Amino acid sequence: MSVFRVSGPAAAKAVQDLTGRPLPEARKAVIRDLAASDGTTIDRGLVLWFQAPASFTGEDVAEFHIHGGPAIIAAMTARLAQVPGLSPADPGEFTRQAFANGKLDLTEAEGLADLIAAETEQQRRLALRQMQGGLKELYAGWRAELVRAGAHLEACIDFADEEIPDDLMPAIREKVASLSKKIHVHQNDHRRGEIVRDGFTIVILGAPNVGKSSLLNALARRDVAIVSPTPGTTRDLIEVHLDLGGYAVTVIDTAGLRDTPDEIEGEGIRRARARAE
Repeated sequence: MSVFRVSGPAAAKAVQDLTGRPLPEARKAVIRDLAASDGTTIDRGLVLWFQAPASFTGEDVAEFHIHGGPAIIAAMTARLAQVPGLSPADPGEFTRQAFANGKLDLTEAEGLADLIAAETEQQRRLALRQMQGGLKELYAGWRAELVRAGAHLEACIDFADEEIPDDLMPAIREKVASLSKKIHVHQNDHRRGEIVRDGFTIVILGAPNVGKSSLLNALARRDVAIVSPTPGTTRDLIEVHLDLGGYAVTVIDTAGLRDTPDEIEGEGIRRARARAE
């Protein structure tokens, strides 16, 4: 199955040109034959019509759900290229249009990008929370508190000669201090969200023959590193990217730490220490 999505003023013409029929009822899937410019049928698929502003981008949007064969995709691409006003979308262009039309705010757009790029369960969950407005609601709440505090402060300044409650200014200071603390805690969360999104890095460090390579192989569930009773077998860094419990993790095996006259093994130990840092 492949989906072609068209957004903008030419979306209606795309539907009419390819189906040879009027626009279907909005938000209702219909089966239509999709025709090439010479009248031959490209495929029979589902067509959906979303009328602005009730669409992802906020513009008129048409979707064509067709079979996913290479020849069908090529023919469909060529046919859409013949519709005046259409051009291939750049990466992220539909999301950018949704942002420009107020369908998504910046935090939701970033969350969507992270959701598309998510490779593990925890990355997906984190991105989905942001895309669904988790950060938006938090920041909107802070803004409302600031606006309220600002309004009370203006009242204290503009109506200083009136009967302003004596406890209003202390209450404003307390509210602003509390909000400042919340923002500070949010900014200094030890990059938890960033780490989940980008992944953890774990370096296995220790003396020779303590099981570092065996541990890496056990985590990877395959023979990644050579295991040998001979000390100094591992001389370079061996990196493996894993999904551990839904988290993206890069595990790095290193040369065993010891004093050695071997120049190559010594370089491996130097790299091990540097990577551990």
